[in-house]
Amino acid sequence: MSKQFKVGLIALLAGGVLYWGFNFLKGTDFFSPINKYYVVYENVEGLNKSNPVIINGLTVGRVSEVSLLQEKDNFILVELDIDESVVLGSDAQAALSNTDFLGSKGIVLNVGNLSNPAEPGDTLDAVIDKGLGEILESAQPVANNLNTTITRVNEILIGLKGSGEKINETIGELQKMIVGVNYMIDKNQSNIAKVIASTSEVVNSLNDKIDQLGPVISKSEGLIDTLSNVKINQTLAGMDSLIYNLNQTVMNLKDSEGTLGKFIKDDSVYNNLNQLLIDLDKLAIHFDQYPKDFMKPLGRKHKKLKSGNE
Repeated sequence: MSKQFKVGLIALLAGGVLYWGFNFLKGTDFFSPINKYYVVYENVEGLNKSNPVIINGLTVGRVSEVSLLQEKDNFILVELDIDESVVLGSDAQAALSNTDFLGSKGIVLNVGNLSNPAEPGDTLDAVIDKGLGEILESAQPVANNLNTTITRVNEILIGLKGSGEKINETIGELQKMIVGVNYMIDKNQSNIAKVIASTSEVVNSLNDKIDQLGPVISKSEGLIDTLSNVKINQTLAGMDSLIYNLNQTVMNLKDSEGTLGKFIKDDSVYNNLNQLLIDLDKLAIHFDQYPKDFMKPLGRKHKKLKSGNE
């Protein structure tokens, strides 16, 4: 072979390796089988060929083509090359999203329900995630409230600026008072110890006296309980006797054999007594009208006796 042929062959091989390496760096794998899917977006700002297609953070494909559909209101058709081993559901969603904090775009897939898989060449549902600007825009009210809160805190701190000196003065006076109290305690420590010792002796003496009075108090309580029980027992015994006598009296009254029972039960006594009263009343009337009927020696007169006439 001539030198020119060898140089041309080496240049061709180098160009092929360079092309393959460039596409490999962009995510193209010529030796991996792929399935093509399509997504239609209204706007794909920042999306370019070779941007990654991601499922749960793992790159499973790339954007192979981005084209304008002028006959369909200028929508954008995006062609996806996805690894053949990846199965997508018919309800899979392709979200245009930021893949890093710098705003690099990519397609994030939600595989959907795999029981009804999509066929290669199907069009997936398009979803556009909120960008960083939209997130910051939605966070604007929170930022405004935070700014207002910081302003109010600054106003409070400014208002307390003059109070700091007063607080320091108060703390200084408090420290002086504590020092004075400590000095007083140190100076009178012996006297305080004597007072505490005397107080302890008095308390111990009182405890001893209380312990000595304990048996006396216990006996007194027992005596009081005994007297109370005696009085109560005597009272209960008297009440029992009284109730028994009342019961006997009531039983005697109910018994028709006794005098009171006959008087209460038998109405003949009442009738006889009533008849006796009637007879006595008649006798008194007769004696008043005819007194001489009761004086046989004087004879009978039908006139009433008058004092001094006879």
